[in-house]
Order: sequence, then structure tokens, then C-alpha cells
Amino acid sequence: MPRLRRHRVAVAGVFFVVGVLLGTWFARVPELRTALHLDFAELGAVLLAQTVGVIVAMQVAGHLSAYLSSRTVIRLTAAVVPWFPALVAISPGAVAAAAAMLVWGLVAGLLDVAMNAQGVELERAGRRPFLSSLHAVWGAGALTGSLGAVAAIRAGVPLGVHFIAVAAVLCVLALVAGRHALPERQAAARREPGKRARTGLLSGWTRAVVVLGGLGAAAALCEGAVSSWCGVFLREQRGASADVASLGYFVFVLAQTGTRMFGDRGHRLLGPVALLRWSMAATAAGVLVAVLSPDPWWGLAGFALQGCGLAVVIPLIAGAVGHGVGGNTSLAIARYSTLHQAGVLAGPALFGRLAQTFGVSTALALLVLPLGLIAAFATATARARPDLPATERRAA
Repeated sequence: MPRLRRHRVAVAGVFFVVGVLLGTWFARVPELRTALHLDFAELGAVLLAQTVGVIVAMQVAGHLSAYLSSRTVIRLTAAVVPWFPALVAISPGAVAAAAAMLVWGLVAGLLDVAMNAQGVELERAGRRPFLSSLHAVWGAGALTGSLGAVAAIRAGVPLGVHFIAVAAVLCVLALVAGRHALPERQAAARREPGKRARTGLLSGWTRAVVVLGGLGAAAALCEGAVSSWCGVFLREQRGASADVASLGYFVFVLAQTGTRMFGDRGHRLLGPVALLRWSMAATAAGVLVAVLSPDPWWGLAGFALQGCGLAVVIPLIAGAVGHGVGGNTSLAIARYSTLHQAGVLAGPALFGRLAQTFGVSTALALLVLPLGLIAAFATATARARPDLPATERRAA
């Protein structure tokens, strides 16, 4: 158990590093446009380059999984990825910045698959859920990075200096965490001797992965829509002041992170299917509170409730993907992550189109449709039970 605890701290450290990095980055993106002299279209293209890199990396990760374990990928990428914000900040123009963002997306995509695969391996070794608490550590890192960025801005720390200082600290943490990541033994043990696992572009797309990927995409769509538009809703529809409206995303993430700290316990007590359905009910209740109340403070309460409801969805689905496969965990997670990333991309844009057509309040209310879809197919997550033998998980 002490060894498992050391592995758990190491994997949590990787999640924390990624959370701090992204929290720092998003808080200072507005300054990036000014620093690089970009117009809005150029900034959009630069940010899109990273997403393209992530999607490509999901496909590469599936192929690499036949040759490199998730532990090896973490050791190769976790200490490198913190330096990309600084590289983007010193880029001489839009083209160079987009190239840096593209490579950042490639490295980050590989790391994302590897760290979630490590979470699944950790659950297998401990025979109990860990993914929700790992994602909570990610959220705590994101909040830490955001607050640190606010402090740096108020102190007048230049963008490049801030990014370099953060990268140096995170690099050290990543190097230490990578040394103690969990060795991945299960994939090799389940392969037939002398037979290499198939990792072509069409391999790994099982029915279970597609269904769970669809649920992950639906959850990401809802989360992305709320994250991007909660402030607009509070400002435009509820007449909140700018400072109150800015709290929308903060309370959403804070509630989500806090709930994830107890998500593994709920997983053990209720099981994944019941927990997922109760979570969808809580999220739908949060949507209704925000939509039906004219008071902006009740709107904030509604977004906090949505954060609580959406907190455990992604960890549960990722666990079901990892535990439901018979062999290559990283390949399955890479395939699932491709669909999940599609939901991340589609969420804000689709919500914007609905808001333009029907109004922001109606668009927010329509989120109950994907929430209902997730609840209807919640039985697909029955495989997310690391405390069950593999044969029972596959039969679930």
C-alpha cells in the first residue's frame, strides 16, 4: 500500500501540473493578443492550431501505445509541456505562434491520454476508484494557476517572465512525478506471445468505445457551453454587474472541483450507473434554477449546482472506457478522447448558434436534452468498477 500511495501521489502530481499550466495560460490569453500584435482572427487561428494538434495526437497516441507504456509517455512529455506557453509568448508573429501551439497540442494530447491511462492503471492496482479525485487535483491546479496569474498581473510581472517561472517550477514537479508513475503491466500481460497489438487508424473503435465516446462528447458539450456562456447569460439575461457575471465560471469550476473530491466515495457507495443518473438530475436541476430565476445570485447558485452535477461524469466515463477493454488501455482512451474532444469543440459554437436563434435562456434550457441522453445510456458505465473482476466488468 505505501508503494500504491506513492504512485497515486505521482499521478496526481501530473494532473496538478497540467491544471496549473492551463489555469495560468487561460488567465493571460487576453494579454497574448496584445503582446504578439494579433487581431481577433489571428488569435482565433493560433488557438485553433492547438486543438488540431490535440486531435492529431489522439490518433498518434493509439499507435504509440503498442510501443510505449503510459508511464514512458508521461516521462517524455510532462516535463516538456510546461514550456510551450513561454515559447508562444516569445514567438515573432502569428505563424510562429500557431506552429508552437500546434506542437503544444501534439504533446499535450499524448500526455492527456497517458495520464488518464495511468489513472485506470491506478484503479486496477488499488481495486477502487481514483479518477474523480485525480480530476479534482486537476481542477485545484487550474484554480491555483488562475489565482497565480491574477497575482502576477496585479504585480506587473511580464507575460514571458511569468510563463518561464511557472514552467521551471512545473518542470521540476513533472520530473519527480514521472519517476514514480505506475508501471503499466496489464497490456503486455494480455497480449498473445509473439503477436503485436493492432493499432491502425481503424483499430480500437469498438461499440463500447463509440457509445462511451458519445456520452463523453455530450458531457463535454454541456460543460463547454456552460463554461463559455455562463458569464454572458448572467450579464445579458439577468442584468448582473460585470464583477458578479465574472463569478459564473469561478463558482462552476469551484463546485466541480469540490464535488470531485467526494466522487470516488460516491462511486463506491452508489455504483457508476446510479451516480451518473443522480448527477444528471442535479445538473438538470441547476439548469432550471438558472433559467427560471430572474435573480443573478440564484443564477450563480444554478451554475454551482451544474458544476456539482457534471463533476463526476468525465471520470466515470473515462474509467468505463479503461476498465471495459480487454487489452490496450491507452488505445481505447485515445479513441474515446477523440470523440470527447469533438464535444469540447462543438459545445461553445453550437450553444452560440442556439443562443442566436432562440435566445441564451432557451439555449441553456435545451442542455437538458444531452443530459437526458447521458442518463438514458448510463448503463454503459457499469464497466467502471475497478473493484470487480475483469470478467464481471466485461459482462456488465
